[in-house]
Amino acid sequence: MRRSCAPSMKRSLPAEPAPTKYRQQQPLPEAASPDPGMLELLASSENHVRVLEARAAVRKPAPATAVRRSPSPPTQQQQVKFRVCWGKITTKKHKTWEGDGTLTVGGRSATLRDEDGKVIGSSGSVKVEELDEGARLIVGSKEVELVERIDGEGREVVRENAGPVKRVKVEARGGFKPPAESMCAGRPIVVTSFKQVGPVEEEIADDFVPLTMREPSFEHQWKYNKSKAAVTPVSVPYCVAKHLRPHQREGVSFLYECVLGMKREDSEQFGAILADEMGLGKTLQTLALIYTLMKQGPYGQQIVKRVLIVTPSSLVDNWDREITKWLKQERVFTFIVGPNNKLKKYAQSAHIPILIISYELLAKQVGELETVKFDLVVCDEGHRLKNSNIKIAEVLDGIDCRRRILLTGTPIQNDLQEFHSLINFVNPGLLGTYQEFKAKYETPIVQSQQPNVLPQFQELGQTRLNELNSITSSFILRRTQEVNNSYLPEKQELVIFAHPSELQEKLLTLALKHYEQSGTSAVTPLQLITILKKICNHPSLISTTDSKEPDSLQNLLIAQLPSWQHMGPADSGKLAILESLLEALIERREKVVIVSYFSKTLDMIAGLCEHFNYKFCRLDGATPSHDRGKLVAAFNNPSSDIFIFLLSAKAGGIGLNLVGASRLVLFDNDWNPASDLQAMSRIWRDGQTRKVFIYRLITAFSIEEKIFQRQISKTSLSGTVVDQKQNLNNLKLSDDELKDLFSPVEDDDREDCLTHQILACECTGSGDVPQPAEAASSQEEVESPERSRYRIKLGKPKKKQKHSLKMQELMRWQHHRAPVRQQVLEELSLQSCLEDIVFLFRNVVNRNKKLN
Repeated sequence: MRRSCAPSMKRSLPAEPAPTKYRQQQPLPEAASPDPGMLELLASSENHVRVLEARAAVRKPAPATAVRRSPSPPTQQQQVKFRVCWGKITTKKHKTWEGDGTLTVGGRSATLRDEDGKVIGSSGSVKVEELDEGARLIVGSKEVELVERIDGEGREVVRENAGPVKRVKVEARGGFKPPAESMCAGRPIVVTSFKQVGPVEEEIADDFVPLTMREPSFEHQWKYNKSKAAVTPVSVPYCVAKHLRPHQREGVSFLYECVLGMKREDSEQFGAILADEMGLGKTLQTLALIYTLMKQGPYGQQIVKRVLIVTPSSLVDNWDREITKWLKQERVFTFIVGPNNKLKKYAQSAHIPILIISYELLAKQVGELETVKFDLVVCDEGHRLKNSNIKIAEVLDGIDCRRRILLTGTPIQNDLQEFHSLINFVNPGLLGTYQEFKAKYETPIVQSQQPNVLPQFQELGQTRLNELNSITSSFILRRTQEVNNSYLPEKQELVIFAHPSELQEKLLTLALKHYEQSGTSAVTPLQLITILKKICNHPSLISTTDSKEPDSLQNLLIAQLPSWQHMGPADSGKLAILESLLEALIERREKVVIVSYFSKTLDMIAGLCEHFNYKFCRLDGATPSHDRGKLVAAFNNPSSDIFIFLLSAKAGGIGLNLVGASRLVLFDNDWNPASDLQAMSRIWRDGQTRKVFIYRLITAFSIEEKIFQRQISKTSLSGTVVDQKQNLNNLKLSDDELKDLFSPVEDDDREDCLTHQILACECTGSGDVPQPAEAASSQEEVESPERSRYRIKLGKPKKKQKHSLKMQELMRWQHHRAPVRQQVLEELSLQSCLEDIVFLFRNVVNRNKKLN
């Protein structure tokens, strides 16, 4: 748990009556009224005061007959009262409070009472002048934290007949300087003896536009405003709204209308999916909504009191930091479930509104959820719930809370069944059971994608897709990186096809021939894929796992390896490129993130770093959660000399902000394009000020290139339903068997990379961006049934078949065929990689954009 304290309601302090001596005085004549400028000066101090006249009296010499007496004990008027939270005395870093109460301080004594007014502790050594909001002290056997001052001298003095005064900003730690005594006119001048911890009232910028939510309709009021309360405007508090960008303001409004049931008033729909791409601020939008609902509602009462945030374990601390960053001054506190903070303790912490827990821990503490009533559930990286049959999905679905928000950058990762699972979680039953959804939507849509489909089936698929888009658009909001481009520096995306080394070609060919001859009896397709991907990274990696079968494929390949002393970076096309790139970047003093899906590959790259004395840090599955934030902070620190951040895509590819680096290398790829996109978005996000380069390394003519082709097909699937692209031809998935992946590439097809061949692009490969007409002609070409089959295969098309795989995105990139021009290589810090690159796709975003 983070800052363990009750959240401040930020109420204005009540007025304190004037001292008794002046309470019975009549208002002074107008001529004797204080100067208006003096009133403004007095009003600017919202601290609690003492009468200056008393100070003046002290300066006067005492009469001869005066007798010096000891100070009298504090009276009731001199007592100070605080709202506090209390608990047992402990040295834990993350304090758990047991309850709320009040602390009354008078003189040097303090009395602690619980919420029922019962005295539970007292102390006789407390100095009033040392007390401040946020301070901690020991009272009896309890540890106490002061939340806010609610009584005593710390109040604002309200004076009768003072006339209107202007409220101005008072800085936190600048004490109020009393005016000269000669300026007093008719009324005592007051000065502060109470310190504030922050600005009393924040000035609102002149150009700020309030973010006010839409008022509920008459139907909504009739249905949900049973008490017939007056409708009050709801606005996002200024402290948060001032940070929101236009697309984020839209997102907060969208989520607000969803969770209040204002989107589809004809149905019980209170869930939402925020499906923005990575880096658009889904966390900030969610926190803005949460804080708004905690403060107010359209019918006069707050909407939520307790919020459950479920997130991957690697992002638990990140959520805590974000809440600290945006809501620290508003005293919004969190309870983080961990080894020392059990979920059952949260039920006793009524003053803490937000509970943060990882998916892993939540699955283990199912029964404890029943003890807490949540008003809002937020699931970060919500695509984890794509399978409705897994335990965590069942646990979350069983929570009695109808307001649910799911955050994900990739709502569709494999098929429409997963999409239905996400929808059914946020809005149960909206699209019926999966069987009903499949019959009505999935089957017609997928069937309409088949080659040579009959017109009536294609029309039906289009109709059902439009209908599905219409329904989901009421609770799914997705924006792409394009909306954020204006806030980010230039980015260059590079897909580099590396020439395999002689050893790699030899091993790849041997593995494919062995599989072709022996089939699955010797090795399964999945095992073969793993072996092929290891060879693509570096041949030495196939020896990292010992096989017990002497005649296995792995042992056959190991026998072909030279000794360790005779292997190096040159035996892997990708590692040779990486070595040259690092050598160039160390000269430029630019930091780099290197991402891989294999821990053994990270071990190999770590060895390369050690060989060249490159300072690096590493985050993978073995890194403790509490150390991850420290690694990220150290790497992002501009004064740090850490050159390389080695990152496991599986352990840290989600949510990390690594803007300290301006270069990122994705050393290998995954079948799921969403995983690669998550990993590649670590450095081009808010906070980045330098030009960014993303290097995606692929071994040409190998299984990696075929995986890349399939990724583009899956990315199109996500775009069809969520991005609402109406071109059904984008929805193409391969149903070919895995053996299609294992067809070797003939020598006469190695003049160009397979991906460029499949694009049917006729450019010269000298850095051109294919013309739109050229791309369109490729897509509109009439296809035979034989060609249609190749459209969804991962392998190369046959000769004479010019056909596009609908990879329109690459048709808008620069195409560079080997040998790549030296000027281009120097711009990319690849000047030593001329012979290692077969083909290069290049895309520039925000060209020549510089941030101040």
